[in-house]
Amino acid sequence: MTADDILDYLETVDLKTKMRGYDQVEVDEIFDRVAEEIKILREELKNSKEKERIAEDHLESEMKRLVLREKEIETLLKEAEGEATKIIENSRIKAESLRSSTEKEIQILASEEREKLKSELFEIENRQKDIHNNVNLFEHQFSAHRERILRALTDMQGAIKELSLLPESEDLDSKS
Repeated sequence: MTADDILDYLETVDLKTKMRGYDQVEVDEIFDRVAEEIKILREELKNSKEKERIAEDHLESEMKRLVLREKEIETLLKEAEGEATKIIENSRIKAESLRSSTEKEIQILASEEREKLKSELFEIENRQKDIHNNVNLFEHQFSAHRERILRALTDMQGAIKELSLLPESEDLDSKS
């Protein structure tokens, strides 16, 4: 018997009464309750199967959505990794360029400072030569002045000696 047949059977069964048999009303009530309970259980089973189908459909839909989302995330991650690699490479290139240009600037500045120091050293050496020449000129002039002074002293000594050659008496008269 199938499930539907049993309900029909329970609803249409007609039990014969015998002596000392069961009470027909009580048996009918039991059959009615059993039949009603089977109907309820069948309806619940049908609802449960429908809920199960809906849940499975929803689960399948969510799984598909999650798989798609996972693929999107993987794509985004790959793109982000590619961008990160580009950024790192660009940063490396910029750093190398900055380092290179900084080295060139340092070399230029060092060269300019070297030339500036050479120029200052040249000026200092020229001043030193000028001072040396001035000292030599001063020594020469000083020597010339000394010789003139010495000649003048010699001349004065000669003049003093000549003056002292005069007689003393004339010297006295002239003083009076």
